[in-house]
Amino acid sequence: MKQVCAWCEKALGSDEAYASDGDISHGICSQCAIKLSGFEPRTAKEVLNYVQEPVFVLNPDGVVTGANQSGLEMLGKNMEEIENALGGDAFECSYADEEGGCGNTLHCKTCAIRNTVMDTLATGKGYKNIPAFQSIKTEAGIKILKFYISTEKVGESILLRIDSVSDTGKN
Repeated sequence: MKQVCAWCEKALGSDEAYASDGDISHGICSQCAIKLSGFEPRTAKEVLNYVQEPVFVLNPDGVVTGANQSGLEMLGKNMEEIENALGGDAFECSYADEEGGCGNTLHCKTCAIRNTVMDTLATGKGYKNIPAFQSIKTEAGIKILKFYISTEKVGESILLRIDSVSDTGKN
């Protein structure tokens, strides 16, 4: 079943999850929820924290300059631990430890998260619900996680929203 925002009609969730039955369910996207709530945020941090999904702000070099509370909870870190870190280092990408570091390894060339962020930066085109697999270091060892991500360019920064994340069960 496809889910769309009842106000702006944007698709919600991953297209992969939709059945082919053509049925539509309605919800509300983060932007419409903010508009309809009457909430008048005073700072960028307040806006980010109002968004339910994890959101990260990246500069043109792929360095984390901000995150909302959901993003920090997803990573299990505080802002001081990820601020000014490259995205792969903040997310604990297992390849970021290889020679060259985050953004400069063989694996980085095919990283859907990196490529989507960099394309949004270069073209200004935002993306929604892009599937991406990432090898992440965890306390239990290396795990392959599946992300659905969305990007949007705001000024010179990129907003990276994590629409969903799941463990593939593979190491």
